[in-house]
Amino acid sequence: MFTVIVPAYNEEKNLGEFLGKLTKKAKCIIVVDDGSTDKTYSIAKKFKVRVIRHKSNMGKSQAVATGIKTAKTEDLVLIDGDDQLSPDYIPAFVDELKRCDLVIGNRFLAGVKFPFHRLLANFLMAKLVSLRISEVGDPLNGLRAFRRSKFTDLGGDGFKADLEMLFKAKKKGLRICELPVSADYSIQKQLNLADYVTKGFRYFQILLQAIGFLLES
Repeated sequence: MFTVIVPAYNEEKNLGEFLGKLTKKAKCIIVVDDGSTDKTYSIAKKFKVRVIRHKSNMGKSQAVATGIKTAKTEDLVLIDGDDQLSPDYIPAFVDELKRCDLVIGNRFLAGVKFPFHRLLANFLMAKLVSLRISEVGDPLNGLRAFRRSKFTDLGGDGFKADLEMLFKAKKKGLRICELPVSADYSIQKQLNLADYVTKGFRYFQILLQAIGFLLES
């Protein structure tokens, strides 16, 4: 038995179709609506999933922490609710947990064609993180499976969940594995200048976190 945790923030456009696919692959699903201002919560409530709603937007890290605290199973899967990553990969990730403590997807291994801004950010982050965690080539991948008992101390702020999980796994000496996963960026909305500024600031925050980890190591 495993539980799928889906952090979601303003995902009304894609969440319904995504959950329709996900409910065919998993029986135990927790959607954490991180203070969305659109119809994310009402859409999630239409499906046979547990929905937890933050009163305000607290960031992905807190959404993930809420999901982990709520889950009852040892094996957990984390996947973004934007429908860019397919739930079809989940069985293979859960199976890989028999050999690893943390399984993370790698879009580079699958030959994914990234939008330019994503390619640049993900490539630079991968190179930086590989200085300390050589077994991970796609550190910001939104699909991963892990053992709950190994990550009960997660809970950073903002969007740091992805890297925080990797850094703590490395410090604890946990076994990390990778599996190739594709991603569909055709459903991504057209970005405007404000979107690029927001994403740029987010990546800058994550970059500072990565540098902090490297300095501590």
